Amino acid sequence: MIVTVHLHSVKRETRTIELENGATVDALIRTLGLLPDSWIATREGEPVPTDRKLEDGDEVKLISVVSGG
Repeated sequence: MIVTVHLHSVKRETRTIELENGATVDALIRTLGLLPDSWIATREGEPVPTDRKLEDGDEVKLISVVSGG
């Protein structure tokens, strides 16, 4: 299946990723080489949990979590 990912961190980037059918948001994040705890995923403006299964043609926005002390 094909998923479009919009990465929002220091720079904005859009990628098209091919994943296995039934892949989750967590699998998407890991396929990109990112740490799941460092990103918030949204779909159609709503947060989605990392265990949510994706569907072919989905568009997911990943927003970098920034923390500091």
